Formats: sequence, C-alpha cells, structure tokens
Amino acid sequence: MKSIRMIALAALASALVLALAACGSSSSSSKSAAAGLGVPQGVQTPATQSLTGGKRGGTLNVLNNEDFEHIDPGQTYFSIDYEIMYATQRPLYSYKPNTFKETTPDMAEKQPEISADGKTVTIKIRHGVHFSPPVNREVTSADVAYGMERVASPSVANPYYLGYWSAIEGMEKSTGGPIPGIKTPDKFTLVLKLTEPVAPTVIGAMALPGSAPVPEDYAKKFDAKKPSEYGNNQVATGPYMLKNDSKGKVLGIGYQPGKSATLVRNPNWNASTDYRPAYLDEIKFSIGGDTNVIGRQVLEGSHSVENDTPAQSIVKLAYEKFRSQLEISPGAGDHYIAVNNSSGPFTNVNLRKAYWAALNREALNKARGGKLVTDVMTHFLYPETPGFDLAGGLKGFTGPQFDYIANPSGDIKVAEKYMKLAGYPSGKYTGGKVLQVVGNHAPPASTVAEIANQTLKTLGFKTHFTLVDQATMYAKYCGVVSEKIDVCPNVGWIADFGDGQAVLDVPFNGKLIVKNGTNSNWGLVNHDKINKAMAAAEKVVGAGAREKAWVAIDKELVEEAVAMGYDWDKQAVVQSKDVVGVGDVWNVGSFDFNFTSLK
Repeated sequence: MKSIRMIALAALASALVLALAACGSSSSSSKSAAAGLGVPQGVQTPATQSLTGGKRGGTLNVLNNEDFEHIDPGQTYFSIDYEIMYATQRPLYSYKPNTFKETTPDMAEKQPEISADGKTVTIKIRHGVHFSPPVNREVTSADVAYGMERVASPSVANPYYLGYWSAIEGMEKSTGGPIPGIKTPDKFTLVLKLTEPVAPTVIGAMALPGSAPVPEDYAKKFDAKKPSEYGNNQVATGPYMLKNDSKGKVLGIGYQPGKSATLVRNPNWNASTDYRPAYLDEIKFSIGGDTNVIGRQVLEGSHSVENDTPAQSIVKLAYEKFRSQLEISPGAGDHYIAVNNSSGPFTNVNLRKAYWAALNREALNKARGGKLVTDVMTHFLYPETPGFDLAGGLKGFTGPQFDYIANPSGDIKVAEKYMKLAGYPSGKYTGGKVLQVVGNHAPPASTVAEIANQTLKTLGFKTHFTLVDQATMYAKYCGVVSEKIDVCPNVGWIADFGDGQAVLDVPFNGKLIVKNGTNSNWGLVNHDKINKAMAAAEKVVGAGAREKAWVAIDKELVEEAVAMGYDWDKQAVVQSKDVVGVGDVWNVGSFDFNFTSLK
C-alpha cells in the first residue's frame, strides 16, 4: 500500500498553486456508489460499515509488513503513516471513514468563513481540546498557526505545503518562523490572508496533518534540530498518543523503527469535543515480516488486522474461506499508461486513441488481481471522489465518439481505424521512431508493462523496453522531462482530497510540469484548452459547481486520450474474526483505529 502520492506529489514543491476544495457536501451517496462497484456479497466495505455501536476496551494488534515513513504531523504523507496521525493528531478538518466527499470540522469548531473576494479565510478553533502529557494545556489558535508555519522550515521538509498553501501571504518565501498571512486575533480565531482568490485550495489542505496544532513552547527546541526531532518527542490532541516517557520522548518507547509502535489512550482527550468514538484502549503495531505469513496469522488468529497491502494469495484465501474477514474499499486510486503528449508519435491524438483502443484493459486488470480488487477504468475521475457518478460512474462517457474505449478487452479494428486517421494507411505504424518504454520490474507491474509493450508492437511500433525498480522509474526516467520517455505503463494517482481537481490537476495540467525536478505530469500533457479550463475550475466555489466543472474537464481528457486509463483500484485488507474493522474510504481502505473495535 505504499502511497503513490509519496513519489507523485514530490513535484508540488516547485509547482504553482493548486486549487482543491475538500469542504462542502455532495448529493451522491457512498452506500449507493459502493453497491455498484463490484464489492462481492459477504465482503465488508468502508462505504457501508457502521460507525457506531462498537464495544469499548481491549488491545488491537496490527501486523504490518512496511514501516512508517514519518511520524511528525508536519512531514507525514503516506497512507500507513496516516493510521497513526489521524488517531493522535487533530487537523482543522478531517473525513469520516465512509466518505471522501465531505469534511468534518475537527480542530476547527465549524466550517470556515470565506470573504467575498475569496482572499481571506477565518476559522474558529474548538474550545476544550488539550495536548497530551507533558504539555497538558488547552490548544489555542497560536498552536495551529505554529503547526502551519513550521511546515515551511527545512528541518521539517513538508512535501506538499507549497502546492496547497503558497497563496498564504509570505508562505512561499518562508523558511520557518512567523508568516505574515497567518494571524491569530484571539486565542480561538485563525485568519489567513491570501494573495489569490483560491480559498478552496487552502481549506482543502487543512484536512492533511500539516494543519494539526503543535505547541511552539514545547516543540521549538526539537524543530531547531536538522532534521526536526519533534516527531520523536511529539504530543497528541486526538484520542490516542504514542506511548512516551515523562518528558514526552516517543522514540524507543512508543516507536521502535522497523520493529514496533504502541498507541495508548491520551489521558487529556475529551470525548465531548470529538466525533471519534475511540473504542480501543491500546493499538500495538508489529512491523516487518512476510506478507503471506502475516495474512495467515491475521485470518487464523485473534484481535489482529493487517493494514498494508496483503499478498494476492492472502486476498484470494480470504475471499474463498474467510470472506467476512475481508474488507475491500472502492476509491483506492487509479493506474494508467502515460504517453508523451508533447514530443514523439503520441503528439498525434489519433495514435493515442489507437493505442487505447488496442489495449486489453481486462488483461491489465487481471494482472493486478482481477475484478475482486480492480474495476476497468473508463475516465479519469475515480470512484468515491466527487464527480465520479456525474461523469457516468463505472460506465463512463460512452457513445460513438469514444469507440476507442468501448471494448475493455481491446478492439484492433477500431485501433486500425485511428491508425489510418493518424496517417498510416496500412493500419500499422510505419514511422522510424523507436519508442522508449520504461516500467516497473516488480510484479504485477512488470506484467502490465509487458502487455502494454506488446500492444505497441501489435500496432507496428518498435520499442526499447526497460524495466527498473519503481523509485528509479520515477526519479530517473518517467519523472524527468528531459528524458522524453514515450511510454510509462506503470503510473497512477491517489488524491489528497475529495475533489475533482485533486484527481486531475497535477497529472494533466501543462502549467504544472516541473522541468527541473521530479515531474508528476508523466505524459507531459500540455493542451491549451485543458489548461485554461483547469485555471477557471480551480476558482469555482461550491461542491455542485465544482463537480460540474471538473467533470467537463474529465470528459475533455478522455476526448483527447491524454493517457490510457485501465484500472480503478479497490484496496483489500484483512482482519481476525473477532475484530469489527472500519476502513477509511479516503485513505485507500486502511483501518481507522478511531472507529475499529473488538467483539
């Protein structure tokens, strides 16, 4: 379950302002959406799990193959890290487990107020929330301000703040310390002054851990270290905290890297200030081990869950013999094949359509685990994000103009039609270009890459086919503009917020191509009409209006065949028979320990 966002969003450090709106409601229902997303009968799904009625008490054991990357709220940007962060920290806004479409005020008392010009945001901070020991005092607006200011410090190295908060006055040039655009007129009011009318962007990012309060009087000495040591000495505002000593030290006590982590109750947590029920008394993480062994231990054991991606064999075993212990979450991101829209043969839209038409998307999805954990992708907004249903849901934008995606098993006759429209009368590519194709060497991605490469050959292309590890694929090839890679078959996306822009902007906005650094627009998609539509849509306010704006862009992306979408992910996790697990739709199905309980 290593988050695509960790690599994909590295480009945001040098990107222009993105506009994401995570506040506001949607008229569509998670329950109704999940019912149509192929989650089999008898299998649990976060979209319909009960958020109430759990039994209080007990210790839950979490068996993870992977370790946490960062446990500092100012650094965290990984789905597994979020397991701890959203149990111990309270950002200004957050999502309930069963939705990725509407935020709930968390450290904030209510939804923000936006000025008429869209350049001032006012947020009231909740009374009665206290830091855990050894700080032990009530949280104020100054603590939220410091939490947001410290993300600009090099010692914290937050990966997303410039992408989402650079419109706050002074944030873009800050290297830590007070920021002019962040004001605290009283103990429970936060005011943000913006240089552009992009309040939805700034508010959207407040659902990330970077907006969680941090007490400057306690944390400043740790932030003075490079890198900051606050994560290893952190305090909590949520129902749980990492076990620590009397001075607040977590490292070696509540967290032993590569080995274990332990969450215990925050004695200063006041349930009346929080929407989380927090049933469990303790959560113990064991880190490391073979995923096949871990999966069996969970399925055959007690009081346990596996919360990173189970082995395919374990998912199959759970489905066949332990179905009630299997959870599958729709809306876990997407996978697509990026083709170079800016140079080489695929600047021709008809060649792009021909390639999409020829691809056997069902075979690609079978390689990733089949219908149990994938749906065939027909457009770029993915399940559980706003606009998905409006864009046609699983069926997508159908009709004669999209015949190149009508057949999920591929249609060579349609492909040949577009090859001819591209200027190749034989229906095969006869140009002299040898395509540079770079993919991930690890299964199942390697199988996907091989199918994608063979399809190119079927259309007459000659290829130079290279498989490398995922990090190298992004950092040396697909994420480097100057390499001019023609085809990257193993890319994908996970949105930070429940908003159409969070899905479409960075991967497909030409204005956000990063030329000197890690680029996340892998297909170098740079179409003037699409860029202008995105610039207008990012300023749209209101959930319904934003859905319509980004659905129109979604359709335009399909019409231009900017990439070859093939897989909407459905993430699987497993639990023991005596666990009442509740997963997070907004976090690729990971168990939410604020709502999970024991029988």
